[in-house]
Amino acid sequence: MKKRKNITSLNISGNLTTCAICSIDDKGNIVIQGTASVPSRGIEGGAISDLSEVAMAVSRAIEKSESMARAKAFSLITSCDGSNIRSYNTKGNITIAEKENEISRRDIERVTEAAKTIALPFDREIIHSIIRDFILDGQDGVKDPSGMFGTRLEVDMEIVTGLITHLHNLRRAINTAGFEIQDIVLSGIAAAQTVLEELEKDLGVIFIYVSYSSTHIIVYNAGHIKSIEVLPIGSGDLTELISDKFKMPREYAEEVLKREATLDRSSISEEDKIISKVGSAHRSIPRTEIYDTIEPKAKELTQKITDTLKRMAFAKEAAAGCVVAGELADMGGFLEMLELSLNMPVKLGLVKDVFNASGEMMRITVPGQIVCLGLIKYWAQEGARRKVRKKAWWENTPIGRLVAKARDIFSDYF
Repeated sequence: MKKRKNITSLNISGNLTTCAICSIDDKGNIVIQGTASVPSRGIEGGAISDLSEVAMAVSRAIEKSESMARAKAFSLITSCDGSNIRSYNTKGNITIAEKENEISRRDIERVTEAAKTIALPFDREIIHSIIRDFILDGQDGVKDPSGMFGTRLEVDMEIVTGLITHLHNLRRAINTAGFEIQDIVLSGIAAAQTVLEELEKDLGVIFIYVSYSSTHIIVYNAGHIKSIEVLPIGSGDLTELISDKFKMPREYAEEVLKREATLDRSSISEEDKIISKVGSAHRSIPRTEIYDTIEPKAKELTQKITDTLKRMAFAKEAAAGCVVAGELADMGGFLEMLELSLNMPVKLGLVKDVFNASGEMMRITVPGQIVCLGLIKYWAQEGARRKVRKKAWWENTPIGRLVAKARDIFSDYF
């Protein structure tokens, strides 16, 4: 029996640092060999504030996963998150100068590179270049122009970027922990890999992933991503409100939010109270006060999601409705609040077809694990595509790039 290759993924959030070591079986299902989560340190507002603290948390999460998997991790795929994410719409076009005007893979590479040459702010780095559609001689809606005939090829793309400093710090923290990074993937895109069905993507669906520091909104249509937005509000904002209101450490406030908070006012009464234990002190807190503390911010989040979707491409064509996963997805009343605001069906996103090493199906609910498993699935597909054509070593040298540029110029005129 052929031994399956393990893939390691890492999700660094404001509350937890999660690692997963997995493989993909013959049916395309994820098999978890080892996974672990540890409290995050050195993260403030979704950005790294202490490299050594983050590196230590990364090391602990990976070591625990390695112990469970009985395997070593050397390189990994990691997610990126936070309010620093921005997306830009862009278009590129080229002239097909071949005698028979047949579109080649090289032409597709040229037009996508042309689209990437937009005037990005100097402090931005491209994380994803998402192709919406190709346009061939004015005909839009072309999915793959390879092998087709035409004289003018255009591409409509969305560029997802992050702050260069944030991404450099992320790389440095992981390298300091002793590991290499194979790729960086937006956490919302990763989560969608394990939550959404292919049919939903084909019909059109809105996917919302709420992390600790932000909220990712991704619109799918015809099987592909059409639009992405990231809002700078996450579950951490609600945690901070509880921490400030009831004068408790953030860790305790987070437990209160996860275990006791609800956005369904009809499910609690004035007599419902929780006992908060901070050290040796015990406090009685009415659940109605917790509701009153977080409800305005939750309503602000749902309203911002609604307002953002009004300007996102293909959002009105989401025949499969809205799917929600992440930190607030299973909180009582949140999906109903969002459904009322969006005026469309909203459902909880569930992870399917995940097994442990013994072949038993696993139920995954921790947001960090959802992202980690999505990273595994993403790399199993994307990594295979990248291996189809490997560049020769000299193509990444200055001379190689000069030759490629000259070839492009030559092909435009001859």
